[in-house]
Amino acid sequence: MLKIVFLTLFAIGTALGDGELVILNNPASVHFDGTHTINQSCLKEVFTVVLGYTPKLTQPWDGVTITDPFALPEALVSIAIEGVETLKSPRGKHFPLNVDEVEETTWQAVSRRLEERDNNNTLVRICVGDGLDALGQSALGELKPNPVDASSLKHLSLSNDEDRKFIEELELLRAIAQKVPSTITANSKPDVYWFVVSGLRPVIDLHGKDSEATKEAFKLLNDAVNDVSNAFTDIYNGQVVVAVFTNDVRSIQSRVRREEKVGETENLEATSQNATDTLNKIDKSIRKMENDTEELVELINDLETTTRDSEKSTTESDLKERKHEIHSMHSSENDYDPGKPIKLRLSKRYSANYPVIFNIFLWFGVVFFFSLLAICIAIAQMDPGRDSIIYRMTSNRMKKDN
Repeated sequence: MLKIVFLTLFAIGTALGDGELVILNNPASVHFDGTHTINQSCLKEVFTVVLGYTPKLTQPWDGVTITDPFALPEALVSIAIEGVETLKSPRGKHFPLNVDEVEETTWQAVSRRLEERDNNNTLVRICVGDGLDALGQSALGELKPNPVDASSLKHLSLSNDEDRKFIEELELLRAIAQKVPSTITANSKPDVYWFVVSGLRPVIDLHGKDSEATKEAFKLLNDAVNDVSNAFTDIYNGQVVVAVFTNDVRSIQSRVRREEKVGETENLEATSQNATDTLNKIDKSIRKMENDTEELVELINDLETTTRDSEKSTTESDLKERKHEIHSMHSSENDYDPGKPIKLRLSKRYSANYPVIFNIFLWFGVVFFFSLLAICIAIAQMDPGRDSIIYRMTSNRMKKDN
């Protein structure tokens, strides 16, 4: 009964996300629990947290907990399965994954963060889909995959290019698992091993999603992934996190297309709304200009009327009184003689260079005074010793004079 409930919850979680994260191994110091959906853009936070690095997000994901910060994993092994939504693995802990970025972006973020802290970490990324010829001498040394036994295949056929390339990728994974014990040594530095499998999607497209060949391909893939997981778990004595996640790029492309369509619709609506608002603003501006013009005409008429009234009210006696007031403010004489010109007490006019020349003389004088004072004090306090040239010359002259 509990198994049925678990499978039902897992199916619902998988429907909500378009990918899957499977934790095949984790040490006791790192605990994965729950059915929380995780964005692929948060995988870099989770992977760096389990290795002991400080995350950039405050709460990257609720599904991981560090129980012992003094016994953290010594390595991270991540296997990305491209082109599918689920791994269909009976092992491990499964979490729904929201694919919001490509696999290489996640790898670059993880490797960049480790390189920023320490340059002595082992960072290995191998795309087994590139084939043995493209890999050459890999970071794990020379890989020697075993020849494919066609008799072991039930529904897949080596005559199909898609099946053959997929089988070659699996053999490379098994070769990596065989190479791990002889090339990797556990140390105190966190290491990251990143493998990418891309040949499963063409097999599904060729044979169909529910075909027997596809089921066999999933079984062979899970066996190869388990071999890699067991090899790294043994070499690191269990102090390693082995994570497998699916990465369907088509879901990202469809999401981008949906977002572009929604964005275009929103842009059209916003453009039409902006045009309507602009027309309304123009209409209001025209009405306001008309009102302002009428008010301006009324103001000009009032101003002309006021000017004419003020000209009539101003007389010659008023002008004489104002002249007398001005003269009484600026003249020291008590009697006012209208026949004499008015003398105003205006200040001297200086050229624009006056403050410059004044400051030059002022500060030169200050500096010269204090320099002369310092020289006088130094000469007054000078005490030439018997070995100085001043003492010797004066003493010789005194002897000659005597």
